[in-house]
Amino acid sequence: MYVSHDFHMRFIAFFATFLKHAEAARALLTVMDQGRSHATSINTFMHRLQKDNHTTALEFAHFRQDIDFGMDERFIDMSGFQNPFESPDFDKIAFEEDYSFIHQAVAYGFGSQTCNNILKHRRERFFEILYEDWDIYLSDSLFAICGYGMAEISGKPHVMMHSTDLEAAQGSFKGFSRNYATFVPSNLPFSMLNYTVSNYYHRVWAAYDWFGSFIFTAYVGNFAQKWALRSIIPFPYFSFAEYNRRSSFTFTDMPDSLFPPASRTNDFFSFGAYCKESSKPLDLEFKTFIEHPKSKGTILIAFGTFIDWRKAPKNYYDAFATVVNRLSEYRIIWSMKGERPPGLKKHVKTSSWVPQNQILHHNKTVLFLSHGGLKSTKEVICSATPTIFVPMFGEQTRNAWLIKEKGFARIMNKFKINVDELDTHMREVLEHPNYQQNANKFLTYYMDQPIPTLDEGAFKFNRLVKYGGKMPSHFYPKSLDLSYFTVLNVDLLIVVPIMMLYLVLK
Repeated sequence: MYVSHDFHMRFIAFFATFLKHAEAARALLTVMDQGRSHATSINTFMHRLQKDNHTTALEFAHFRQDIDFGMDERFIDMSGFQNPFESPDFDKIAFEEDYSFIHQAVAYGFGSQTCNNILKHRRERFFEILYEDWDIYLSDSLFAICGYGMAEISGKPHVMMHSTDLEAAQGSFKGFSRNYATFVPSNLPFSMLNYTVSNYYHRVWAAYDWFGSFIFTAYVGNFAQKWALRSIIPFPYFSFAEYNRRSSFTFTDMPDSLFPPASRTNDFFSFGAYCKESSKPLDLEFKTFIEHPKSKGTILIAFGTFIDWRKAPKNYYDAFATVVNRLSEYRIIWSMKGERPPGLKKHVKTSSWVPQNQILHHNKTVLFLSHGGLKSTKEVICSATPTIFVPMFGEQTRNAWLIKEKGFARIMNKFKINVDELDTHMREVLEHPNYQQNANKFLTYYMDQPIPTLDEGAFKFNRLVKYGGKMPSHFYPKSLDLSYFTVLNVDLLIVVPIMMLYLVLK
């Protein structure tokens, strides 16, 4: 019997579609409390996985209504409880303290506090989500305590998702053989904005940050996690180091072209080097304001979802207000919660929410003032916008340093905010075209990729699903099964002094 070529092609297409659906996975992304910041860093990759027919859902402790993340929602309603990440303690860290690995342990305590409340007061909802039979868990690398608990007691494979670069402690847990003493530290202090790896003191500080992060994450932060999960994970209780070690893959949102070259293994990939353009046109309200015919350009001030200007020290607000009032030849959009403060002139527009990415891509935008979160940092790159960073906490100082090194940003010390300092920085960038030229130049490098990173990341995820969520053992580095004593070659290094001692004493 004759079978047409067209029939064969249709059959092959059907079979390929069947296989694609057969390998589709149900993936649960678990992030920190009210985790918009971390979730939106990973969101674009989740949407790319949806194109391959994977079901993606998002879980976090939900204290109030949030945006539509474009995924199935598995929120745990914690209305009526205080979100520790919105406490006065957090505001004090952001505005008044130099962020370090010690503060990261505090953040693990915040996440553990919420998880303990979930397992006491929302336990039924926790297990309702858990029993949906997910194929794979995608775990936020920071502060998603109850999410770790879900993955741990389910027995299903879990993947570590980093909303920034691979943190020093987590990289050590995973045996990636990275020498963090030669990297700009994640917790870069304001006294070291001129960091260079050739400076011995700077390397000493980077090593201090590395070892301190390891100790505080593996022991101090983990103690809080053990306490929070004690009712569902009995003795010897939960180990965050072991949880990282046993993860089947690691994805990060840090663009490779931005971060210095670093060692990596088969189970590591960064999908971060992409640009996300908004499909929505700029609101008429903002468009009309920006395109005022007498304006020399638009300056955007936006410090992310965590920073509340109403809680800032008075000298912060006074310095910013004074300087932006002086720049009357520009149109200035200032993102801030609450009512518009009195005294701002008409060329300054305030709003509790701004379409940041759309404003940055507008050809009238000439300067961005930002805190230095990674999403904002990537939007700076993709829009080629000169920037002044005022880092507040976390890895933001490090992100700012990475852009400064590319020649299209400056960094301000949050402890030295004053009118003269801010005015000098802003006019330096506005009046020197080399910042814009360097931004344009770096964007061409950033986008020069043989394969779009989201597509390559999806390929790696699909291959992981093909093998049931975890690759064969030969795929992973042998360092995962060795002690730190062996991995760091300490057993080899001590041979020479022992032999010398033996010869001396013989």
